[in-house]
Amino acid sequence: MANVLRSAGKIFLPAGSLIAGAGLWGCYWWPLAYFTRAGFGGPWLVTTSYFLVAGGGSALLLWRRQAMGWRQGRRTVLLLALLGGWTNVAFTLALFHGSVAQVLLFFYLSPAWAILFARLFLKERAGTAGILSVLLAIAGSGLVILHGQPPLSPASWDSSILAISSGIAFALTSVVLRGGEKELGDLQRSVAIWWGCALVALAFSAGTPWPKNPAWGSALVPAFAWLWIGGATASTVYGVSRLPVTVSVVIMPIEVLFGTVSAWVLAGQKLGWWEMAGGAMVLGAPLVRLFGKGTQPAAGPSA
Repeated sequence: MANVLRSAGKIFLPAGSLIAGAGLWGCYWWPLAYFTRAGFGGPWLVTTSYFLVAGGGSALLLWRRQAMGWRQGRRTVLLLALLGGWTNVAFTLALFHGSVAQVLLFFYLSPAWAILFARLFLKERAGTAGILSVLLAIAGSGLVILHGQPPLSPASWDSSILAISSGIAFALTSVVLRGGEKELGDLQRSVAIWWGCALVALAFSAGTPWPKNPAWGSALVPAFAWLWIGGATASTVYGVSRLPVTVSVVIMPIEVLFGTVSAWVLAGQKLGWWEMAGGAMVLGAPLVRLFGKGTQPAAGPSA
């Protein structure tokens, strides 16, 4: 009985952690909008938040005497900082400029990229279903981009490119988390990502003036950083590092549901028929991969 519970825990705990992280990331737009209204939005909000959470995480590493553990996984730390940093910062900046639902759908092209990268770096087999899922995701994203119209609006490209590149970086981050799971602990990996986010966000903030006279609500930024961003990152890292890439990318798109519903209820944002059709294709792509016959992933590193 104990073995059964232990085996179930290896599946349900990481899956539950991923769902919790997806909920926080899906509703991530809401505190961003709140702080923007308080006069403290844009790149400096991102920079400040990630320096706060990175500093807090580093202090916790020192207290737990785990900071020196980075030496044995220097390459993993650098990759997580670079890829994880771009993932979160590009995703956040895309939310500042684009529709919540569309940004989430573009980000969730990541299952298509993850299938390709998992095959290249982790030797997880793709097969026919994997190839079909990639094509389905790309076709669906095309519908979302075009809105049923041939011409593209130049104004929509900034948020679209940021969201798509964020998804690519997230897919690569997932591969690094799975490949380097024995080198570093969860907190060490999370702190590496947070420092990467802080530095990437600082680069985006260069040349941008510091917000003037923000409202009192901006005083809640530390709580947002440590509780919301910290909790979302830790939940995602815990789940992704313990599940095969091709399983985690099936669970994570629930973030789109959280984001779309919350944006509809709280901000009145809606998707048109073309966007909904494209979104269904993007979200259905990883399911094609998961349930395709003869395409089970090769065994990855054990947790």
